Amino acid sequence: MENNSQSISVSTETLVRVLMVALLIVGVILVKEIVIALFLAIIIASAIEPGILWLKERRIPRILGAVFIYFAILAMFFAVIYLIVPLLYEEALRFASTYSEIKASVLVGIREFSSFPVLSYFAESLANFFAFPSDYLAKFQGSIFGFASAAFGGVLTFFLAAVFSFYLATQEGGIDNFLRLAAPVRYENYVIDVWGRSQRKLGRWLRTQMLLGAIVGVLIFFSLTFLGMENALLFAALAGFLEIIPVAGPILAAIPAVFIAFLQEPTFALWIIGLYVAVQQIESNVIVPVVMRQAVGLSPLVVLIALAVGAKLGGVLGIILAVPVTVIIAELISDWDKKKREVIPG
Repeated sequence: MENNSQSISVSTETLVRVLMVALLIVGVILVKEIVIALFLAIIIASAIEPGILWLKERRIPRILGAVFIYFAILAMFFAVIYLIVPLLYEEALRFASTYSEIKASVLVGIREFSSFPVLSYFAESLANFFAFPSDYLAKFQGSIFGFASAAFGGVLTFFLAAVFSFYLATQEGGIDNFLRLAAPVRYENYVIDVWGRSQRKLGRWLRTQMLLGAIVGVLIFFSLTFLGMENALLFAALAGFLEIIPVAGPILAAIPAVFIAFLQEPTFALWIIGLYVAVQQIESNVIVPVVMRQAVGLSPLVVLIALAVGAKLGGVLGIILAVPVTVIIAELISDWDKKKREVIPG
């Protein structure tokens, strides 16, 4: 009988490579915060790069330009904290103080609905829904710093991202040098090219969304104030923040305001609905065509899916990183598609 067994030989070089890849994966998991901080740092440094170049064209040294921009960002950050956060906090507390009355009036209506067999299930679900916000609002008073910590994956991650981004921003070609160091030699130029394209697209998208959010927030604030809606600043800030979510964002932002208005007066809720619809129409037909003229379009559906996946995988931090990662993946897919069409002409 012949011996059909085959021997499999594995070279030492292959074993070393497998071991190095395994160690790299384990290392990334163990130092996840540092890896995330580096990725955030690259995004931050890329976002302020146009400003540094603009100052450099006016004969301001790169390091002084970076310091100036960082001081300006810090000044705006603390100005927002000093001027807006206390107002938001007061409005949130005012809303929390009246929430028990709102809840009591709604629960009375729920008990009336419960007498109908068909509506009893929905009444119970609505009652459970109202049991959650009361607990949440009670915890809100001491949760501002906890939310900030969660948003950046912890204070350490935020601090490291700030330090790394400042270093990358002050160095001439700092981001390119870092990518050359991190990428394999044969892929250095390609990695830098992909990141350059992603950086430009991401920068335009980010600046556009920030501008849209600010415009929508201001419109909502003055409109709600004109109609005499309480907590106008709170609802305006929510509308501006949720503007980053395509399609669903404006709807989610309108729900709390419409609900509170309905509890005050059903006809008042109709006015609030009309207000949000009007602002949305102005945004879609007037503001977006002007603001988006120079922005490279990311499909709203793609952004929506990316944000949902990011929230599922990484919470608030996943939402922050969702769009940058999606932009990079989109560039890689675009390159792969071009190469495929070159090999197999259509």
